[in-house]
Amino acid sequence: RELSRSALQCTMATPGSNPYAKANLDWALYGFMVPHCLIRLYTEKFIDAVAGLMKMQEQKGTVPVAAAEAFLEWYVEYYYDFVHHHHDIEEKDFFPWINAALEKKGVARIPPKVGTQHEGLIKALNGFKERLGELVEVSKAGAAARGKQSDILARLSEDLRAFSKDLSEHLEEEETNVVPLIRQGLTEGEMMKKEEEIVQGLGLGGAKKALPWIMEGLTHYDPTPTKEYATKFYNNVPGPLRLAMWASWNSAHATQNKGVVEALASSETPVKGGVCC
Repeated sequence: RELSRSALQCTMATPGSNPYAKANLDWALYGFMVPHCLIRLYTEKFIDAVAGLMKMQEQKGTVPVAAAEAFLEWYVEYYYDFVHHHHDIEEKDFFPWINAALEKKGVARIPPKVGTQHEGLIKALNGFKERLGELVEVSKAGAAARGKQSDILARLSEDLRAFSKDLSEHLEEEETNVVPLIRQGLTEGEMMKKEEEIVQGLGLGGAKKALPWIMEGLTHYDPTPTKEYATKFYNNVPGPLRLAMWASWNSAHATQNKGVVEALASSETPVKGGVCC
């Protein structure tokens, strides 16, 4: 099956900004591309949302409590949850599974430094959660707390840009160092089976959040003219889950995830149901 036109209606990465445009994109790299596209795209949106709140404060004199609360809720429910879960899966399941396969074939193991980088990234993620919580509390004081709001947003913006650089380097290091080992020690069939196992492990609630989100990220970064890899992922989703995506999950993603962070980036306050004011 091919994706419907509406499923492909999202922003596309330009070749110059697309790390997969000139990569040796095959089944081995695809396994990392699935979660990494989402993380790359929404780290950019996270940065844009902070910039949007800074502009909102300039225009209105304060960040409304509703905007600060929506930002914290989005961050905890979506970005923090997915990135944290992704790193947990790699450390506790995916990397040990790869290393076991490599050991059987006498191939070098994944460099230890790849996994240890997660500790610093998780620390940063926890810091962002604390900062956004502080922003909610400070915003309750209204314009009187403008100075404190400015300090929080300035630190958040600076730390987030440093985090984005570190995260990008980490993702690239995984793709550079681990993918060649996968090609040596595993088969495409083994990788597909493992990827299906990880998706099934999300559960229904996790799949509802992740599947439309992964599709957006893959469609954005897939460098092929026909969106070959996005289509491949979609076609591997079980039929009942594709039906759920069509019936309600895609619209929930558009309003509760994508719509919220993009509204904040536009200096608008998201409200329940995805409407902005």
